[in-house]
Amino acid sequence: MNTTQKGYIGATISAIFFGCSGLFVKLAQGTGLDSASILILQYIITVPFMWSISFLKYKKQIKISKKDLIRLFLIGMFLQSSVSICYYESFKYLDISVATILLFTYPIMVTIFSSLFLKTKLNKIIIASVFIAFLGCILVLDVFHIDTSLSVKGILFSLGGALFLASSNMCLETFGNRIHPFVLSTYTSTFIFLNIVIFRFPPTLLHGNISKFQWMIAALLAFICQIPPNVLMYAAIQYIGAVKTAIIGNVEIPAAALLGYIFYGETMNFLQIIGIVLVIGGIMLMENSEYVKRKLANV
Repeated sequence: MNTTQKGYIGATISAIFFGCSGLFVKLAQGTGLDSASILILQYIITVPFMWSISFLKYKKQIKISKKDLIRLFLIGMFLQSSVSICYYESFKYLDISVATILLFTYPIMVTIFSSLFLKTKLNKIIIASVFIAFLGCILVLDVFHIDTSLSVKGILFSLGGALFLASSNMCLETFGNRIHPFVLSTYTSTFIFLNIVIFRFPPTLLHGNISKFQWMIAALLAFICQIPPNVLMYAAIQYIGAVKTAIIGNVEIPAAALLGYIFYGETMNFLQIIGIVLVIGGIMLMENSEYVKRKLANV
């Protein structure tokens, strides 16, 4: 198996694992845990495990420059921790499929940020793709259905998560392949955990008894929805690049919708299904804008 094949397989498995997040988060929230408590239990398991593996297998690669350490500290403490909190909170107010589709508007935000801050020129294809994806979001939100009343809080949390994810990924891309994916994930996970403990630690967690079932859910989140998909995503970026990885990452949307349907009986009407197709199509068109532009020029 060559590196390209590994990249495609890694990105696909990563997206499917990420798509399971809503399933376990909703399950944990149903036991009375809030988002901060879920994340703390999850990272209590994740951080020691990842550092143990890093010391055993990647001992020579653990040491990074001060500049990279500071950058990872800022990314983990302020960007990725905000992604986790916003994403988990959104599941309290929205269906798994809707929360996921809104989070996956982050490529649109990356495009806008690139134009504003990196002075990237937007061609007609990119503008069209943004419009298509935006129209898809409107359909997913089902604003044309008079009986539908989605939570404004949930929408803001999901879009906030997308905003922080876009910012985080733009920063992470600058590392290239200087740091091994597992080591990179170890550092960011540590700083996310530090942020939650310092700024969001729920006092009730100190006085409440955590059941075995709650610990089991936290372990499932750590070993299914966090460690493998993060490491696989970073590896896929190194093998096939951030653009292709992001395109394949759209698999998370139907995966989340399917899991929501199977385990929670969440349903979507025809317009919302069309909306999902438009969002995925818009993002894929945007990611492949240069290729489409060349093809159209040859017609």
